[in-house]
This record gives sequence, C-alpha cells and structure tokens, in this order.
Amino acid sequence: MKKKTLYKSIYAHILLLSLWGCASDKLDLYPETNLTAGNFYTSENDLTLAANDVYRQLSRLYNSGGIPDLYGELYSDNVYIKQTTGAHSFGEDINKHSAKSDNGYITTAWNNAYNAIYILNNILDKLNNTSISFADPNLKTRLEAEALTTRAFYYYHLSQAFGAVPFPLKVVTPDESYDYLREDTKVIYQQLIKDLLKAKTALPNSYTGNNIGRLTRSAASAVLAKVYIAAGNKEEAKKELQEIIQSGLYSLDANSDGKINIADYEYIFKASTKNSKESILEIQYLAGQNNVNSTHQTDYAPWDFAFHLPNINTTFRGNGLNTPSNNLIAEYETNDARKNLSLQLGFTNLQTNKFIDFPYTIKFFDPDFLYPGQNVEAIRYADILLLYAELSGEATYLNQVRERAGLAPFGSSDYPNNKYATLSLAIEHERRIELAFEFHRFYDLVRTGRADQVLKANGINTSKLLFPIPLSAIDANPGLTQNP
Repeated sequence: MKKKTLYKSIYAHILLLSLWGCASDKLDLYPETNLTAGNFYTSENDLTLAANDVYRQLSRLYNSGGIPDLYGELYSDNVYIKQTTGAHSFGEDINKHSAKSDNGYITTAWNNAYNAIYILNNILDKLNNTSISFADPNLKTRLEAEALTTRAFYYYHLSQAFGAVPFPLKVVTPDESYDYLREDTKVIYQQLIKDLLKAKTALPNSYTGNNIGRLTRSAASAVLAKVYIAAGNKEEAKKELQEIIQSGLYSLDANSDGKINIADYEYIFKASTKNSKESILEIQYLAGQNNVNSTHQTDYAPWDFAFHLPNINTTFRGNGLNTPSNNLIAEYETNDARKNLSLQLGFTNLQTNKFIDFPYTIKFFDPDFLYPGQNVEAIRYADILLLYAELSGEATYLNQVRERAGLAPFGSSDYPNNKYATLSLAIEHERRIELAFEFHRFYDLVRTGRADQVLKANGINTSKLLFPIPLSAIDANPGLTQNP
C-alpha cells in the first residue's frame, strides 16, 4: 500500500532545500547555500520538515548512478555494457576496472554523496543547537537518529568504494574544508559504530499508518552490522544480525499470506509493493509527475530503438547500463524460478516480430515507466539471513532462503555440490542469485576476499578494488591523495 501522506510530507520541502545544490568554487566537498537558515527554522514544524529530507538523501544514494549501483553492481561480474548511449565510456571503464580519475559517473556519485552529507550535517547541527522546544522531546531524538543513520550509511558506502575519504561530521566553510583530507577507515568505522549505537536507542522497532517506511531500530542494526564487518568485528556484527532475526518483525513471507514460497519473491519487486514484511531498509519513491521517481528502469533498460517493456507496446529506449552478464545468467540453477522474476533474456521487435538478444533486469519494472515509483530494497531479510549464515557457518539460514525459492537445501544430494562444494561458496552463490541487481555483489566479493580471483576468472586482470578519488576533488584540494 502506498503511504502517500508520508511521501508528500517528506518531499514537500525539497525545492527549498535544493537551493543547497551549488558546489564551492574552492573544493567540491560542500555546496554553498542560498538559504538563510536563521530565518527559516522558526518552529518545530520547520525543523521536522528539514529533518525529513534524510529520505530524499537515501533516494539519491540508492538511485541509479549512486555509489551502491556503480560499486556494488557495475563494478562486478553480474553485469556488463552491451550497447549504451553517450559519447563517453564511463560505464564500460568502471565495469572493466579501468576507470580514470576523471570518470564522470564516479565524480557525480562522489559529489552527490558529499552534497548529501553537507545537508545531513546541517540537519544535525540545527537539531542539536536549536532553542525551539519540541512538544514531544522523543520526536527530536528520533529525527536526529534518522539523520545519524543516513549519514553513517553514506560514509559506509564511500569508505567501501574509495577507502579513506574526507570525514567531516559538521557543516564546514569552503576554507575549513581544506583541513579535511583522507581519514583512515579505522577512524571512520569507529565513529560510525558510535553514531549507530546511539541511533539504535532512539529509533522505534516499527511504525504504523503514514509513518511506515521510516528508519527503524533494525535498519540501524543492519547498517551497524555491515560497518562492524567492514571494521573486522564479526562477533559484534553477528549480534546485530541475530537481534534482527530474533525480533520476529521480519519474514520471508513478504506478502503476508501465511505461506513462504516463490510468490513472496515475486511480490517484493512489484511496483505496487511498499514496505513489505521482508523490508528492513527500503528506499521510498513515488510514481507520478513532480514526485521523486526512481531512474533504475530507464538506465538499465536496453539501449535499442525497438525496445519495449513487458506487455507494453510503447517503445522505450533505455540507457543500456547493467546488462545481465552471461556469467550471471549461467549461474542460475535450472529450476530456479527467481531467474524469470529477475531478468529477461531479450525482447521481441514488435515491427519485425524478431527476438532481440539483449538481456535486462525486470526487478525495477514499473508500468508507469515515464514516472516510475517502485521502492528499492536496500536491505531486506534475505540479505540478513545469508549474512548471518556466512558469519555463523550455519547452513540453516542459507536453506531458509533456498526453501522459499523451491530449491534443494545445501547438504542434500540434490544440491549442486559439484559447483559449490563448501558452505562459503554456497552462500556466495545464493547471495549472487537472490540479491542480483540489488547492489550487493562487489561488496560481497571484497568482503570475502574473493574479488581478485573472480575478476581474473572473468578476464579482468587487475587488483583495483577501489574507485579513484575524483580528479576534480584533488584539483580543488591538492592535499587529497590518490588511490594507488
């Protein structure tokens, strides 16, 4: 069910806050603002509206072209560029691990991330230093927790993709920004853990009514678990994952019909599905003109003049990014129904009636293709179960996911042991299939130390596991160093 009231309240002030979009002429860390904050924040409602902008920032992070997309999917062996629009090779260079520091896609993702962090730091500054009294003090605490969790999620993705990065935790002036060079990831993770532990205590377990879709305690726990893993603290990560599992708030029964089967997997990716029983951290979009729409379907659809979406006769040429690779398609087990629910092998030219071999993902299929509003799952329960199986070494949690897909459990005679003989390889396989096109693959390969081996097996002889720091950032602040 669409929570339109929540979305409208979250995005009502977007045009006002978008005035913060101009970048400094000295350093691209932060934009200048044309908004006089002292004249704007005069009531509890003003602060609440501003704080609600965290949800727009989440939608920017997880839209196509964001860091999770570029690093988690395009940088991996899940996808490739078959044919795309444009007079540049930014996408191909990322996919082939040959991106230069002037890569336009990476630069835009970097700039958008720091623009968002500027806004989040401003929200936190206004909440922490206001003289305005909230009728309910818990609301102010919750709004701060939402901003802390969102900022931590941004810094998690930045540090995973770029390594050490500038790490401002307050609003800084252009001159001050010169002092923010690349911070060691150990320091970053330590602070993120502190922020997320604080946020957890202030976030509710669940919401009702129009507030469904907001960040919960489990959302903060899920981000915290990923940060703990990045920091090398697997035991604390296990505790966070276990807390989510034992909460009883989430289930693989996504459609809540009392049965766990492949229908639940199909339900997750319907355009009308919003915040299902499996959703832990879901990015909110809303269909329709003048709303915050998602761009995934447009960017990932084939770049072909004859392309049309399933059961739609209108031609719809996409941008040709994230084409499913032959390697990924071949990894689906013969009887795995998730394949046809995740991708199409091509489409039929409606004029010639010939089949066009151009695979594409349908996880983002929305019949309202001009103004799509399908929500995007950033973290869902299957992700948590598979991560816990990986850290605990318990196949039970892996087999829960396989059972929903109607597949034989790991350890049985019907499991494809000839390909995935160990539990770790079985979990890697399952995460690749279950979470395909959901921006997890390269994070997984780096986390398990398998990235270099998998890349070389796919003809990419490189050890470049990080993106280059954008040249524009280094030009603006020569104190920033480049990745090797």
